[in-house]
Amino acid sequence: MVDRENILSQLKKIRFDGNHINKAEIRELENILLPDETIYECVNGYYEGGVALLVATDIRVLLIDKKPMGFLNVDDMRFDMISDIDYNHRIFGAQISINSGMRNLIFKSYNQPRLRKAIGHIQQRMSEIKREQNQHATDQKSHLEEINRQLQIYLLAQQQHLEQQLISQQKLEVPKPNPQLADYLFAQRLLEDFQSRENKQDEFADSGKVTDSINSDVPAQTMNETDEHKLRQEMEEAGRMEVFGGTDKISHNPAPLSLTTQTDTTRSAAHDLNLTPIRIAYAKLPYLLRSRRYHQGNNTL
Repeated sequence: MVDRENILSQLKKIRFDGNHINKAEIRELENILLPDETIYECVNGYYEGGVALLVATDIRVLLIDKKPMGFLNVDDMRFDMISDIDYNHRIFGAQISINSGMRNLIFKSYNQPRLRKAIGHIQQRMSEIKREQNQHATDQKSHLEEINRQLQIYLLAQQQHLEQQLISQQKLEVPKPNPQLADYLFAQRLLEDFQSRENKQDEFADSGKVTDSINSDVPAQTMNETDEHKLRQEMEEAGRMEVFGGTDKISHNPAPLSLTTQTDTTRSAAHDLNLTPIRIAYAKLPYLLRSRRYHQGNNTL
């Protein structure tokens, strides 16, 4: 609610003197106007409902009709709601048509200069509001473009960061083969391990054989030659004892052999089992000599 003195001062500023016809409408302005609203022009006239007061402020256009017995009619049209204005005047009076969508207001007045001034103010305010709307739309569009640009920069930076993370993960991750390839590689590894173990065993066996042959071949040959020489001497001695007399019990081992001789004897046991013509002849020699002595004794008898 606005103070009445404030309203009267604004009306005095625009040089509007209310008469007895518009006193009720002027009083009603105290309840209609906003505290920071300013009056630019007021015009007396009439419309289809009767006598009324047309007030143009910095925010809107008001049509106030206050009748006796408490009847009141107020039309409030904002400048951004007005689509077009038609104005015409004659010798006596002028007419204004204000179209605001579903509402079309026709107002007539005999005070042509004031009505023309009110129309000029309305058109100026309409152009200013449209300019403000366009400027707001432009600012909003530029603001949205700036937001879009910043969003694109952010998305690009985020994509680059994700690509770097993926590249680093690919570098760190160990390649994982499929199950079939993994089974094949596992089988190949087991086969290589088995072959390597067999090769090691063969090398160990070959090295053992070589060492045994190196340690036993040359001494065995020398020991076998000495054993054959001793055996021949023992057989010759046994033949002499059989021929020239003596006991049949011949000690083939007069002295205990040393540990090396026993081991050599066990080693040459396999060699003694081989039959040769000389060994067969030596084996039959005692029997032949004995039978020869027996036949000679019978002939003397």
